[in-house]
Amino acid sequence: MTHTAYVVFTVFSQMAVGALIAMVIVDFLGKKDTAALKFFETGAWVCVPVAVIGLIAMLSHEARPFLAMVTMNANLATSWLSRESLVLTVFVVLAVIYTVLWLFEPEYGSLRGIPLIPKIAKPFMPLRKAVGIISAVVGIAFLGVSAKAYMMMGLPAMDQPTTPPFFFVTTLLVGVTAVAAVLSLKYLTKKETVEPFARYLWATWGIVLVMVIVLLFTLFANISVLQQVGVTEAATLAQAKTLENMLHGDYTALFYARVVIGVILTLVCLAALILPLKKKDISKASALTFAVFLCALIGELLGRAVFFGANVPLGEIMPYIIPPII
Repeated sequence: MTHTAYVVFTVFSQMAVGALIAMVIVDFLGKKDTAALKFFETGAWVCVPVAVIGLIAMLSHEARPFLAMVTMNANLATSWLSRESLVLTVFVVLAVIYTVLWLFEPEYGSLRGIPLIPKIAKPFMPLRKAVGIISAVVGIAFLGVSAKAYMMMGLPAMDQPTTPPFFFVTTLLVGVTAVAAVLSLKYLTKKETVEPFARYLWATWGIVLVMVIVLLFTLFANISVLQQVGVTEAATLAQAKTLENMLHGDYTALFYARVVIGVILTLVCLAALILPLKKKDISKASALTFAVFLCALIGELLGRAVFFGANVPLGEIMPYIIPPII
């Protein structure tokens, strides 16, 4: 698949933002309960590694990745792609700091046994929630900048109001469930839990339900806007061909697989999750939460493959006027 790098970069960078938001949520859920915070701390391992995967994917489609790292911020005044890379860099730096404040926490951090660093980090621990909130705000800003980077005249099918909601849905749908999945695996292997974990699973259930509903509306809206008249006749044709690729072409199977796995199966798992949550059967709830994450992740990867792969740039309609961009 020629657009694999874009798919992995966007999905995993957005997942990293969602995972950080999830950790800010559990930071407040845990309050000052050391046992709860110790349990939730494992979720802090998700954000940075996922962000690194996204960064590697971003650089992998460059002919000279190291040169790209140096020059990616050189055109901030004119390029949304440069702004995207800058905001992502700021987010990752903040996410690393926030993660360090979790992992090296002197009382329950999993890396607290490493010499010196926990002592250095201890005075900054009261600032962890503030750092998390700032990081989340920068992450949300990244989503807007990232969406804008693809909403350009040369890509009529992406230059639509549905692009930002697609990115936002991925962020919460996959990011929040990724942390929930890791915590669920921890519970299933160690059988240690605390009451705030049950509340987090309920919060995850609610967030996923809302995001799936938003996703459904966005899918229908996207089909609708692609059927409308574009800015130019060429843009209208590019939109029509993109829609044809999605519904009656090379990406039709992926499109419907995304609907089946990312929407229908996710909703089925959510429906099944209600009973064990009500009965406080954390083992079954954890297993179903992990299933929700898998369905959501596969669905969003498929959806992003369609988003990039089915897209028909103006360059394919007017090859001598605007060259292909993606």
